[in-house]
Amino acid sequence: MLITFDEAISNKGGTVEQIEFDTDGKRDIEETEEQLDTEYEEDPIGFWESKQRDLLTSVLDYNLRSLTDLVKNKQIDLSPNYQRRNRWKDDRKSQLIESFLMNVPIPNIFLNEDAYGHYSVIDGKQRLTAISDFLFGRFALTGLQVFGEANGLRFDELPATLQTILETRANLRAVIILRQSDPDIKYQVFQRLNTGGIRLNPQEIRNSAWPGKLNDMILEESLTSEFHKLLGIRDKNRSAIYSEMRDAEFVLRYLTFRNNWDTFAGGMGRKLDNFMAEHHNMPEASVEEARSSFRIAVRKARAAFGENAFQRWSPEKGSWRRQVLASLYDAEIFAVGQFSEESLREHSGEIIEGVQSLFTDSQFRRAVDAATNTPSYFRDRITMMRDMISEKIG
Repeated sequence: MLITFDEAISNKGGTVEQIEFDTDGKRDIEETEEQLDTEYEEDPIGFWESKQRDLLTSVLDYNLRSLTDLVKNKQIDLSPNYQRRNRWKDDRKSQLIESFLMNVPIPNIFLNEDAYGHYSVIDGKQRLTAISDFLFGRFALTGLQVFGEANGLRFDELPATLQTILETRANLRAVIILRQSDPDIKYQVFQRLNTGGIRLNPQEIRNSAWPGKLNDMILEESLTSEFHKLLGIRDKNRSAIYSEMRDAEFVLRYLTFRNNWDTFAGGMGRKLDNFMAEHHNMPEASVEEARSSFRIAVRKARAAFGENAFQRWSPEKGSWRRQVLASLYDAEIFAVGQFSEESLREHSGEIIEGVQSLFTDSQFRRAVDAATNTPSYFRDRITMMRDMISEKIG
């Protein structure tokens, strides 16, 4: 059937699913300003021209066993690369299962038809994951209040009656965006559905908007142990850099500006968007060349800055601030490019002292702290870092 964009959203029947994130209250990335979001206002994908659009949808009611079989057969893509990386805990999953047992209405899920009989999740990943995980026996129920006697039980340990209720009587409505729809529409739906809960940041939207070999490579490189070590990520469950996909954004920033940082004229978010839009289907050979370039840059940054890479030096306290500073990432990852890994490692101590000295320079401090996406500041911080390294190496 043909429905409007707003009708599709209003048919959701509930609020966006909430995401849980374990944290000790201290973020591992330092924000000197809203570095990207302010460029987008209400539209982080960048589809400024879009207003009202039509889309073709199909509405189907699935019982939970059918949904689980679709997931098992990989006909529904629950890849964590598609949406947020963090997931519900078992008690939240258990609450959903109890809601099905109580016959409580559950909000619709939204699927995109990628090919006939194959779908990707636009909204509802956490619910589908909870359903399939439980029916596959991956967790035991916990924290139930109405069906308290089921606490501690996995699916195959439940009484037969409850198993039957979950498999055949409980159902979930899916709104399927058919493949004949506008190719961009699923990404607009994805964003609109998520504005009612935890707002997606631009990198999370790019990740869903431009799938392909380039995006796959960015995600793979963002998750390497070497890069996470350089970013100071020790526990992904407590890392804002990981959960918000800022590690992937850092990879993209390098790829976008590696050959032209000195001509940057403004619009950081737009530049990142445009790079993904233009290159998401780049040939495999080009993807591998970009991967190799990034890995070399990471090794050079490690050689030069060690465990202090991308971190602010506080002259007042005489210590490093153990958070990643995005503007300093730019300065360091691009500044090392023209030097050999061996020379950087040999002069690492002097280079680190040079970084400390830069943080006593008011011009450099402005370039990493004030309006950091201003073109002149972007270029200045890289140039000053590069010149310092050149002086130390000789």
